[in-house]
Amino acid sequence: MILLDCFIQRFIMFCDFIFNSVSVSKPYISVSDVNPLEGSNIWMRCNVENGTRPIQYVWQYETQDGEITVFPQFNISMVNMSNVNRDHTGWYRCVATNAVNRERSDRIWLNVVYGPELPRIVMTPSTMTRSGYSALEEQSVSLLCEAQSNPASQYIWFFNNSQVYAGPELTITSVQRMQTGDYACLAQNTFLNTRSKKTISLIVYCESDL
Repeated sequence: MILLDCFIQRFIMFCDFIFNSVSVSKPYISVSDVNPLEGSNIWMRCNVENGTRPIQYVWQYETQDGEITVFPQFNISMVNMSNVNRDHTGWYRCVATNAVNRERSDRIWLNVVYGPELPRIVMTPSTMTRSGYSALEEQSVSLLCEAQSNPASQYIWFFNNSQVYAGPELTITSVQRMQTGDYACLAQNTFLNTRSKKTISLIVYCESDL
């Protein structure tokens, strides 16, 4: 803001310019997409409605583990992020500073979505043959399915193409020879409507077969 301070001396008016600096208002962040798909491009803008220029901007990033880092880009109100990945998930904040004061925005959560990746199946106890996994009849067998995804995957198990269980871990308390066959884990990301599937073969032996 500029004010005029004027006075009259010997019928001549003298005026001085008075600069009244305005403090920066609390900034707020706008984002093109708070739930971006991994591999996409986004932008974030630090908005300051009031404040005498020049205004300097600093961007801060807080990881999911609580570690805070400062963006290498200095003194820019808008940040472009290309090819975002899951490591970009976290809290973001901008700091605006002018000659009068310094203000921080509220944090905003950026949630990068992805997956599911190809599932990984772990069998316990684990015995491998050339044909796949094997187990002794009447043995207790556990099949655990894991697939990296955000949001977290939902799991469905199939035995010989028929659905048998919903959940990450399929447990067979007393496996029988008739349960020899193909076990498939289907991982689903309901937010993205994407899925991925992994199949293994299980052969159940009787002790007399060994």
